[in-house]
Amino acid sequence: MKITGFETIVVAVPGRADYTWRSLQVAIGRYVILKITTDAGITGLGEAPAILSWGGEHGRYFGEDPEIVCHLVNNVISDMLVGQDPMDAKRLLAGLDENVRGFPYTKAMIETALLDIIGKHLGVPVYQLLGGAIRTQVPVCHSVGVAPPDQAAALAAQVVADGITWLQIKVTGEPDQDLKIVKAIRKEVGDDIHLYPDVNRGWKEIKPAINVINAMQDEAGICAVEQPVEGFEAMTRVTEAVSVPVIVDEGCWSPQDAIEVVQRGSADILSLYFTKSGGLMKCMEVAAIGRAANLHLAAALEGVVHPGVITVNTLEGREQTKVGGVFYTDDIITEPFPYADGALSVPDGPGLGVELDDDKIEKYRVA
Repeated sequence: MKITGFETIVVAVPGRADYTWRSLQVAIGRYVILKITTDAGITGLGEAPAILSWGGEHGRYFGEDPEIVCHLVNNVISDMLVGQDPMDAKRLLAGLDENVRGFPYTKAMIETALLDIIGKHLGVPVYQLLGGAIRTQVPVCHSVGVAPPDQAAALAAQVVADGITWLQIKVTGEPDQDLKIVKAIRKEVGDDIHLYPDVNRGWKEIKPAINVINAMQDEAGICAVEQPVEGFEAMTRVTEAVSVPVIVDEGCWSPQDAIEVVQRGSADILSLYFTKSGGLMKCMEVAAIGRAANLHLAAALEGVVHPGVITVNTLEGREQTKVGGVFYTDDIITEPFPYADGALSVPDGPGLGVELDDDKIEKYRVA
């Protein structure tokens, strides 16, 4: 089997107007869909949810956007891979790493499409290519966007009504205001819901960060705090000073980052996106160093996996929740991943187990 072509499609899927985070500079939902075609008639699908303002600590990793992704695929990477056997995914991806440094979102998209081809060819789900399923249900954690305390609390209550019991709370980076937001949500949802703030590196001074984390634990019962400050040293000082688990996100992209986090004691939990790592296989290397969670990845990971901030696919007119897990008001796949009781079911069809809705692609296509 040989790769015969690449097609990039930029879509702008309508998002919820009320969702944002502290450092987000553009609306979410403008992403790249990739089709890799083969001479066997199998097409692999991938996606790059690339955002220019999203990157690592202190510029260690930079943002990507749809224009960057499409340029790399159409003008650089396609010439390297056309004519190659997609079954040799590891060799092809290693060659990409040698010839194109960085750009993990682009590479994750390509790896996903290659694995989709392999899974379809073999008749097995992608998670089987990763070693098989540890779980078939993946609990969802809903991300509450930055909002005034009363609005954030009202939204959180709607999420809980949809059966979700874990809430990640995006906050402003202003400690006093952030405490008010978290307390308002706790008051609204009660004591049985797990909640934690995601600061996105927003607290600029270490001691005020420690103080507000302790206050949130005492006054709102938070179960963790995500990326409160920026930099390994600052994260270590916070982690050592507070009793709730500290999650690292922007500070951990690669296996090498994970080793440094562990060696420095810079966090208790790793937040994994397979896009940050440049693909599912590399993300599992990070997970092997310190485990936490995207559906095929979450299905295959061993160890303790906390509920992941994963989209509950919403097809217009076929909504599964009112608010819980919803980032977009429509989607471009034919069938949503089944949702029930706060969890998504892992798809068991060949490859990724998804099909594109051609009419929706044309409706939301912008490039």
